[in-house]
Amino acid sequence: MKYSSKKDWWLGLVIWGAVGYGAYISTYALVTEKANLLGILITVIINLALIGFISWLWFTTYYILEEKELIIRSGPINKKIPYREISSAHKSLNPISSPALSLKRINITYQFGMALISPKNRDEFLQKLSERCPNATIKYD
Repeated sequence: MKYSSKKDWWLGLVIWGAVGYGAYISTYALVTEKANLLGILITVIINLALIGFISWLWFTTYYILEEKELIIRSGPINKKIPYREISSAHKSLNPISSPALSLKRINITYQFGMALISPKNRDEFLQKLSERCPNATIKYD
């Protein structure tokens, strides 16, 4: 079962606003400074790469509950966590960097670490996760 990441509107505003502002500033600098062809090419390539990378993260962040493992996808991140390794999961507002596009997150603790994810429907996700991880401590509050 695939769950898309919840996307906070304000986070989208910050991320896309920063990308747009960076593109504006670099374009403005090119126009006012009369840049040479190499400068223009480098600026365009960097801007396109940044927009492409942010788009990749924004549009490909999701989570899949497979038969034997949880798959976390976000751009270049492709993490697989076997259900037998998951020890707990609970709702969280932890703001540290993670493959989540919302601060309404789920903190999953497993044998080799911790993952923060933000599926659109946290309660449904936790319910389905608890069905697959009967030995894990799953908290809904």
